[in-house]
Amino acid sequence: MRILDQARLRLRSLCRRPNVEFELEAELRFHLDQLIEENISSGMPPEEARRAAQRMIGGIAQYKEECRDMRRVNIVEDLVQDVRYTIRSLAKSPGFTGVVVATLALGIGANTAIFTIVHGVLLRPLDYPKPDQLMYLTAESPAIGGTRNALSAPEYTEFRQMNQSFAAVGAYSTGGAAYTTGEVNLTAGDRPLRVRSISVDAHLLKALSIQPEQGRFFSDEETARWTGTLPPPIAILSHELWRTAFGGRPLVGQKVEIEGRPHEIVGIMPPGADVMDNHTQVWLPLWLHPSTARQRGGHVLYVIARLKDGVTFEAAQTELNAFVEDWGERVGTKDHVPTNRPLRAVDHTLQLRALQDAIVGNASRPIWVLQAAVGFVLLIVCANLASLTMARAGSRRREFVLRAALGASRGRLLRQSVTEGAVMSGAGGILGLWLASAGVRALIRAYPTSIPRTSELTIDLPVLLVALGLSTGTALLFGFVSLGRGRTSSMVTALKEGARGASGAWRHYARRGLVIAQVAFAVMLVIGAGLLVQTVYNLTRIDAGFDRSRLVTFSMTLPMANSDPDTRAQAYQRVLDRLRSVPGVLGTVAMSGLPPNRTPDAIATPIENYTSDDGRPFEIIDYYQFVMGDYFGTMGIPIVAGRGFERTDNASQGKVAIVNETLAKRIWKGQNPIGQRLRPPGGSFGATDDVWHTVIGVAKDVRQRGVERPAGTELYVSLDQHRVSPPSMNVVMRTTLPPAALSGTIERVVREVDAAVPVVRLRNMDSVFAESIRRPRLLAQLLGAFAGLALLLAAIGTYGVLSYMVTERRREIGIRVALGATRSHVLTQIMKQGLQVTALGVTIGLAGALAVNRLIASLLFGVQPTDTATIAFVIATITAVAVVASWLPAWRASRLDPNVVLKDE
Repeated sequence: MRILDQARLRLRSLCRRPNVEFELEAELRFHLDQLIEENISSGMPPEEARRAAQRMIGGIAQYKEECRDMRRVNIVEDLVQDVRYTIRSLAKSPGFTGVVVATLALGIGANTAIFTIVHGVLLRPLDYPKPDQLMYLTAESPAIGGTRNALSAPEYTEFRQMNQSFAAVGAYSTGGAAYTTGEVNLTAGDRPLRVRSISVDAHLLKALSIQPEQGRFFSDEETARWTGTLPPPIAILSHELWRTAFGGRPLVGQKVEIEGRPHEIVGIMPPGADVMDNHTQVWLPLWLHPSTARQRGGHVLYVIARLKDGVTFEAAQTELNAFVEDWGERVGTKDHVPTNRPLRAVDHTLQLRALQDAIVGNASRPIWVLQAAVGFVLLIVCANLASLTMARAGSRRREFVLRAALGASRGRLLRQSVTEGAVMSGAGGILGLWLASAGVRALIRAYPTSIPRTSELTIDLPVLLVALGLSTGTALLFGFVSLGRGRTSSMVTALKEGARGASGAWRHYARRGLVIAQVAFAVMLVIGAGLLVQTVYNLTRIDAGFDRSRLVTFSMTLPMANSDPDTRAQAYQRVLDRLRSVPGVLGTVAMSGLPPNRTPDAIATPIENYTSDDGRPFEIIDYYQFVMGDYFGTMGIPIVAGRGFERTDNASQGKVAIVNETLAKRIWKGQNPIGQRLRPPGGSFGATDDVWHTVIGVAKDVRQRGVERPAGTELYVSLDQHRVSPPSMNVVMRTTLPPAALSGTIERVVREVDAAVPVVRLRNMDSVFAESIRRPRLLAQLLGAFAGLALLLAAIGTYGVLSYMVTERRREIGIRVALGATRSHVLTQIMKQGLQVTALGVTIGLAGALAVNRLIASLLFGVQPTDTATIAFVIATITAVAVVASWLPAWRASRLDPNVVLKDE
């Protein structure tokens, strides 16, 4: 009870302080009156009785302080007092307060925003049970640069049967014969939608260990029997699609039209359920055409496996290496099996990696580079604020000495300084959190596909703790820097110095050292940003092989369930014919793959009178391009030898094809490719048989897998000649009109052909090109913004130090001018000091940049980490900024009137 009474008293003392003070005053007054009455009753005169009573009690104020100390709430009261004093003090210096809070907000906000990405993408575990057990198995073909490719169906089945390290092994596909390119047409009510899809088997759902929110998952029977011509008409919807497209109404057991035929919805996924950051909206049963399921060369399945409890990644990798060493002997065939020595173009091996690493991919290094960059920005912010705080502490030196002389302890002064820092850091931290939240949202909107796991980017507890740590650290920095090295002089000296606030030599050196550090960090950031900006410039100047000006493109998919290859070709032809008649449209073409950001097809193609290096009569061709219309004329791709496709080819019995320069050089090596023959698989574009095609032309190379990669081998086939078409095609128009002006016309034309087919990804080709370099552009823009902020802070730091130096040396400068020093001499001397500090910072920063920039070498294109032009430009820019920052206080010093200065002193 005593503890509760004490707690109640302390709480009352804090919350109802005026009442408690009144009661204390009344109680002490009561005791004083009692003593006075006793003295009067003993015969003393009233005045003498009062004086005697006061001597007996002592000082009432002292008793009050003792009583307050016994309540043990004085620390809180002092804190409240410090906060009130801080607010009054900062309100008197709005300029200083505004600069500090804004600088802190930028530094903390930038670091919080990037750490949100680091935590959400790299540090946070995947949202699956025991995510560290999930592994990703891919095929690698190093001889042709093929990485993270799918496995064939026989390899997947054999691995499931052989392995002993995994509790579950499942597969998925984002394409295949039934559902094309990882997207499907879905009708919600009367609205046609194009949504993200994935085809999975029941084993994958077991490996991921996720449970449906409603209904059930697919059974083994529904995903393992690869027979017939189409998969079972069942589907599972994502929670998000169910809510947005169907309003969350009961849907399990109902039918929804997907790819032109009704599908029974058997389940609803839990919120956020996904595979490989695919933003999956529709889950479909995995189904392969029986012929594809038997082909060892058909790499169509991606594999995810869950380790057994107690099995490590190293043990599973060792087991996989043993399998790959003698895979052929284990399965009884040597035809296209994995090997540990993949030296030939047709060879491949298998590689195991953590699922989270596979999802993040090559985004890890750019994200860590950004985190390092904002770390430098934070160091510059701290250095800048330390310099400002030291300058302000110097101007308040007289105040600190007076307070110490009046009895304030060093701890009390430190607490006051820390409180000031905490108030400004708290304000800066809150504003920084808001900036971080807004920045992350804007980043996701501007670059939705450039950062993996964007749906998991939230400012959660770890991010808040980082922001709190940054704010606390800066608050302590304020406190310790404000007091500096303690009492360095007597009170008399401090009072004589007055408002000049002179400081010791260590403060001068410390401020200059801080400016040097700011300039050095700024140099490192600006050089790194300059290299990345040069990289983006180089990428935009690359000749992708076609003329992307005035090109508008969109995609559409005709369902396989209610169309066959020849009717699809007729439908696409009607779309092209009607779009050609639109005023302002100069040419229209349809193609299977849209450059410059395609996934390789890697199709084995027989070639007449040809033997590959490994003795086979075929070659793996990287890209097949199936076209309708005047493809080369519309795209602006030159034919460097022979001719392009012509209308007369459509009536010819002999089939023709065009190859690119890389394929011609690789296959025929100096021979004339015109007249040579090859046989593309008819099943790859909807034909029923494989026929020989005669090469009639050689086209200029087109970069297909990103503008930064060299062109691969490519084969062009005219669908007009075959009168068939695959389900999905990209339509490209050369036009004088923007996409927005064509939108209504395109939707009307497509709706006339098939009302259930949506138009997707309507944009100009410049947007497609920009999408292919989105990640380098994002990195360059963010690093450029951080570098600009660092440069601004370094300029402010230089200006601040020189301005404070001019303020301290006003008397000296006035005497120099009075003794005959010219204004130009004063100007030169002040600017010389600023440029000396800048030169030291540039030298140190340049050395640091040469050491650190090697870490970003893999992110550069067409420029070296030691690029002389970039470094020279950065040095010139920083020098120019330093000249401006130094000239302003130097000019102010040169304009001092010695009569006014000496009179003030």
